[in-house]
Amino acid sequence: MDNVAVAIRDIEDGEQVISDGRQLLKAAQDVKTGHKIALIAIKAGMPVIRYGEVITKASCDILPGTWVHMHNTSSELDLKHK
Repeated sequence: MDNVAVAIRDIEDGEQVISDGRQLLKAAQDVKTGHKIALIAIKAGMPVIRYGEVITKASCDILPGTWVHMHNTSSELDLKHK
């Protein structure tokens, strides 16, 4: 099950958004079109799942409604370049 969704338009902090027609979520910060928003709490080290695929992992705890991007995720490639 996906734990992030992709914004199909700009989302403003505090805005109520709907994911997959079922889940109502309050944005915890601005999220730009094409970027990801956390649907649920994602603990540090847990996989980030989009479209049923693991795309990265959380580098810190991520709260629901939070913008998910390079500042709060990491991948095996990140570890190889440090």
